[in-house]
Order: sequence, then C-alpha cells, then structure tokens
Amino acid sequence: MSRIVAIGGGEIKNAETEPIDRHVCELADADAPAALFVPTASGDAAGYCEAFDAYYGDRLGCRTRHLTLHDETVDRTKIQEDVDWADLVYVGGGSVPLLLDRWREFGVDRLLQEAYRDGTVLAGLSAGATCWFAGGLTDAGDGSPYSATDCLGWFDDLFVTPHADPTRRAAFREALESRTQAGLALEDGCTVELTDGEFRILSASGAETAYSYVRRDGGIRASEIEEDDQFRSLDALR
Repeated sequence: MSRIVAIGGGEIKNAETEPIDRHVCELADADAPAALFVPTASGDAAGYCEAFDAYYGDRLGCRTRHLTLHDETVDRTKIQEDVDWADLVYVGGGSVPLLLDRWREFGVDRLLQEAYRDGTVLAGLSAGATCWFAGGLTDAGDGSPYSATDCLGWFDDLFVTPHADPTRRAAFREALESRTQAGLALEDGCTVELTDGEFRILSASGAETAYSYVRRDGGIRASEIEEDDQFRSLDALR
C-alpha cells in the first residue's frame, strides 16, 4: 500500500516530530527499515545528514543512507540503487525550487514515483512535505515575502504549505485567491498521511492543527482539521 507522510515542520535533531517518525518507521514494516535520506533542498548539508543518521539510525533503529545530488559527479546508477534499497525515503527541508531542479535533472522525481507505486513509504518535512502536491507557499528564509511555487503535482488539485503560523496562513490564503486548487496548511508537528485517495491528520504532540481552504460561494472558506485516526476521502479537502 502506497503512503506519503507529509510533516509541516520541526527539528529532527531535537526529535520534535518523534511520534510521527516512529509511525513512518512502522509503516515501512521491517525490523530495521532501510531509510534513505534525501537532503537536496538543503544543498546536501553535511550537518543535516549527520542529524538524520543520529536520529533515524541510532535513535529509531533504521539502516541509513543519503542520496546526495550536489556533488561534482553524480552517479545515476547509484541513485537507482539507493532508491531500490529503501523501505522508506525521507526528504528534508530547505528550498523547494532547488529540490525540484535537481530531482528533474537526474530523474529522481520519476524514480520516487515508481518507488511510491511499488509501496516504498515516502515522508518529508517542510520542503519535503510540500514537494508532492500541486504547489505550495515558500520563502527564501531571508525575510523576503512568501511566494507560490509549483511542485510535482502528484496531487494536482491540492496546494500545501508547511510552518502554518498565522502570518503564513494569511499569505497562503492570499495566494489561493488566484488559483483553482484547494489548500492545506500544516503547523509544525502536524502531518497529513495519504494513501489510495484518502487522508488523515496526525499530530506529534496532540496539539498541532491543520487548516483546510476550499472555494465556496465566490470566496475561500478556512476550517481547522483535528487529528483523526480514521482515514477520509481526499474529496473532503476539495
């Protein structure tokens, strides 16, 4: 069964999303899951890779590898081998446009879609959560205004933003005014899990919230979505 676990935000080095990450490992259904970290959006930051190894490896009991795409030479055969090896793929945060450019250059988007269809669990945080959808809200991390960006489009009628504090939610709503997609905003620690046309909202501590934005009667209606163990049809978000 195909699964995507998209996490709104949090620091893995501080284990801020540990209940969600343990769930990701359980979904992989292996004694010591093979966890492939994809740090493309951060420019393959070495410290990020080390934090992932300490967290998913030492703390959560996975076997870990990194798929890096910013080296001077990138071995396309090794990319295929790493994706085939993985029980779960975790995509880190950073720049969505940087992630998409490098993935498309080396065909990683296609390989991950094939792995997803074959049952590999896909998870990600921040940029690694947004990338699967029609698009999302992003920023350069330097105080510049938020901007809308197109993403992979695996869910082509859903626009998603992470880090959904009040300021970002207001910018998100404004961005949706000029688009046809519905929107989903995820606070840090809040997660949407998707499988076979269904979704559910999970929370790292039980306090984090998701927000749905749908077009109704000529405007956009926003509503909170609480954590729920039960899956619901994605139509509820549209």
